[in-house]
Amino acid sequence: MTQPTTPLRLPRCNYPTADDTPNHGIFDLPKELSLVDFESARNYRSHTYLAIPLNGFDKSKILELAHIIAKSFAMNEPMNRHVHPPMKVPAEIINTKHQDAFGKDAFGLWTTENILFWCIRLIMLTDPSQPKGRIGINQDLLRHSLMITDTHSKPIGGALNITLPPQEDDLREDDPFLRAMFSYQDPILDFIHKHEHKAIKALNDTYPDFEKALNSGKVGYIAMIARSNSLPTEHTFELFAASFEHFQEHGYEYMMITGTNQWTGAACEALGSTRIYFWPFRDEQRVAIETKAKQNEPYSSDGYISNKDSGLMIYALKL
Repeated sequence: MTQPTTPLRLPRCNYPTADDTPNHGIFDLPKELSLVDFESARNYRSHTYLAIPLNGFDKSKILELAHIIAKSFAMNEPMNRHVHPPMKVPAEIINTKHQDAFGKDAFGLWTTENILFWCIRLIMLTDPSQPKGRIGINQDLLRHSLMITDTHSKPIGGALNITLPPQEDDLREDDPFLRAMFSYQDPILDFIHKHEHKAIKALNDTYPDFEKALNSGKVGYIAMIARSNSLPTEHTFELFAASFEHFQEHGYEYMMITGTNQWTGAACEALGSTRIYFWPFRDEQRVAIETKAKQNEPYSSDGYISNKDSGLMIYALKL
């Protein structure tokens, strides 16, 4: 069969709503997780853009990609575009700088986009468990993440991928930039992690081989995937499919993916992923209402974590 020049658009993916209570929580899981299906996804893939491992780029290009992902998440991710940072800039980040393997820099603007950039830099690109003065690059992320560039080698999209850890390391406690970032991101990250932990428990309880793979460092995880306007939407799936291929080629046995946008769900389902767990955004208020918010707490117009009547869907499959 001849490959199309332009990839087909992913089929529409529907998620439950806040009122669709029978579909909240763990789904009825099959006896075995499905196997990744690259053949069925072939016509959604790009033959124009190539996803390249992140460890082939210098630090400036990696930071450029981090800014692209932060901008995209600020504009498009349902929780980050609805929840606002605290109105007051934390005093401890004013007139101070953070130093890590990428350099020594001031925090910059107190905006959703820039806080998300620091979220990526502080807890993904570098190791947040390492002490100040010895903060190095996250080598696991560097090995498994992918980037797409334009004809001038400028980053235009990327997937930040990691090995799903069986448990999380403690974070350093004396980092004002981490505290400032979490003063905004806490409700969002807590929501994600709470439900991911429930999904992982269900996967461990149902599939002993998944638990064994998790404890052996053989479960891949796409943490963030995004593009700039220079990468056409229909070509973005290449980052997703190439991430699955990468983990498979490196001997990984499973993937787990958390989707907060239906595009992610469509990408997962195009590759044959199984729905594991769902929880809605608008089941309860999780942040302050704008008119009642204190100066140091995140808020939204209505107190909900998103204005989208959808939610967080967690998928898994075998590689």
